[in-house]
Amino acid sequence: MKTPIVIALACVLTMRASWAGDYHTGVTLRCNECHVMHFSQQHGYEPFLGTGFFLSGPGPNESLLRNRRNDLCLSCHDGLGGAADVLGAANTGSQPGIVRGAGYLNRLGLTGQPPNGHTLDALAAAPGSQPSWKPEDRNGPGVGLSCTNCHDPHGMVGLGHPTGSQFRNLRSDPGNELGRWVTHNATPGVNDVTRDVFVRSSLSYDETDYDWNEPDDRDSAIARWCGGCHSFVHDEELSSGGSSGSGSGSSWFEEHPAWEEDLGDDPDILLRYNSQTNKVKVMSEVGFWNPAGFDVTPTCVTCHRSHGNGNPDGLIYRSGTGLSTEDGDSNGTSVNDLCLQCHDEGSAIASSPSATPLSGGR
Repeated sequence: MKTPIVIALACVLTMRASWAGDYHTGVTLRCNECHVMHFSQQHGYEPFLGTGFFLSGPGPNESLLRNRRNDLCLSCHDGLGGAADVLGAANTGSQPGIVRGAGYLNRLGLTGQPPNGHTLDALAAAPGSQPSWKPEDRNGPGVGLSCTNCHDPHGMVGLGHPTGSQFRNLRSDPGNELGRWVTHNATPGVNDVTRDVFVRSSLSYDETDYDWNEPDDRDSAIARWCGGCHSFVHDEELSSGGSSGSGSGSSWFEEHPAWEEDLGDDPDILLRYNSQTNKVKVMSEVGFWNPAGFDVTPTCVTCHRSHGNGNPDGLIYRSGTGLSTEDGDSNGTSVNDLCLQCHDEGSAIASSPSATPLSGGR
């Protein structure tokens, strides 16, 4: 019979052997971490992070969940030392002090402001969604934005997935779309430029430990994925086609590229970008980002944190100097700094009358 110490050690070792962001999959897909057979249970079993499983909220809940969806996710992912902290600017989770590549979520009525990125429990329709998509469409009446609107809690990838593993357990059916695949290298630290993400360390969420490949120089997997909810933004159709040219999206930076436009098409832009010490992320066809070559291309996550941060729309106010932060860097103060990563006329662009940020409660 295994002692509790042996079981706890096995649990920790299994966690550390799994991909960062892909914990709830394969051998780490453990039903009893999220589900309970009888909601009357008052005891813990199978140690997790040094503690047992206990009930901590109202119930019973749908699908025999231990708590309501967001509360259940945050019971591990908000300040618990054994899991990534995804809520709020203070990172007190398993990797304190890192610059989280996705930034941080806020929650309605608790942290941040709805326009700063993805806001848990918010009911508003996704900015740019066509047809309009709102969390209630998937979650049911009165249920706002949930972690599971973007991440698959079981790590499922859907039929036809090219590699069988989705980066960060992202859903393959975000918003209105299906088959939105974002692949990553099979072996940590070994880049495969035919896959969308190069992950250097399987244990880290720091922005320096991953970069974006560009397997198709005419497309962007992460932009298509974002387009599941944000179909038309910056006058680009991100769902199924190229530039919409219809003016149906945001008028802010019309036709700002999410694919195809290489920085090397304008040598002055590439030179300016390479002059930055703290660079925003771009895609590379050949898997080389610093210094960047003529092939590199901006996409959605170049300018936005996917979870959000302290800035409108999760924008990355990065001046290129100082200490990198999830909001940008220690010298970044406005969207001008972001524009000036590539453009020498960022101030004029950002202060133009049409520079109206996306609105909405996400």
